[in-house]
Amino acid sequence: MRISQTSFIRKTYYSFMDWSMKRLTPFSPAAVSKIRYKQALGKWPNLKNPTEFNEKLIWLKLNTYYKNPLVCQCADKVKVRDYVKKLGCSEILIDCLGIYEAPSDIPWKALPKQFVLKCNHGSGYNIVCSDKDTLDIKETEKKLSAWLKEDYSLSFAEMQYHNIKPLIICEKYLQPASGFLPDDYKIYCYNGKAEYIMLCTERETGHCKYFLFDREWNLMKWIISTLHENKKTFAKPACLKSLLSYAEKLSAGFPFVRMDFYVMEDNVYFGEMTFTPLAGTDSDYTPEGNQALSNKIILPSVPE
Repeated sequence: MRISQTSFIRKTYYSFMDWSMKRLTPFSPAAVSKIRYKQALGKWPNLKNPTEFNEKLIWLKLNTYYKNPLVCQCADKVKVRDYVKKLGCSEILIDCLGIYEAPSDIPWKALPKQFVLKCNHGSGYNIVCSDKDTLDIKETEKKLSAWLKEDYSLSFAEMQYHNIKPLIICEKYLQPASGFLPDDYKIYCYNGKAEYIMLCTERETGHCKYFLFDREWNLMKWIISTLHENKKTFAKPACLKSLLSYAEKLSAGFPFVRMDFYVMEDNVYFGEMTFTPLAGTDSDYTPEGNQALSNKIILPSVPE
């Protein structure tokens, strides 16, 4: 009973905080960003003279990236496709099967047996369908409808998502011969230079594990949650050179952006562009890693 009560109290607290933050964001994105940082890391951020990785991400979010038209376009999972094409990288785009304004527009019968549905205006709005015959379409439509009504920017003051028109995009299902989902590589890019690669493993379990490498594929012991697994070895992807090349081409001009890609049979596929990973509240970096990731970010200017 005590465990259930504790769980209920915790859930109620987080629900109330999320409700409060969503209402405060339109009035003060900075206040929400500071509160969220304090919740995650147990201290207040220094935004007048940011030195840590998360602090610099928040500074960029509130200043350089705040309602920036190009950032907004690249944060949109539909419109970013035009950006990728414009830079001559259309070959890495996953085939688009359709774009819809509402779940009722989706031609379920015409879709292949396997596909992926995403909402374009935030993160985590994904439905991976490996078998349409077992998909609960009514439940899926209900979930998509709820997502479309959400303003993803409000919970953590990520204003680059605020003016995105919510849409549903259906993409081709990528299934490698060796597993359920393709490998996921997240490239940390600084002013068009790819410096670090985060490998996301065990995605099919719903409990991802993260490992960080430098561009030469040396494992950096900077992720707290996987420090005890630092004896694991991961083969360098054969397409690493291509991954870094695409990441640098698409990230040029941004002080920081994480370029997310999938790899299947050594082919590179574009995932998305993430400008503020975890909205600048990631507590899973070691102090050494936090500082190293921060040192590469050169802020355009620092407010007085």
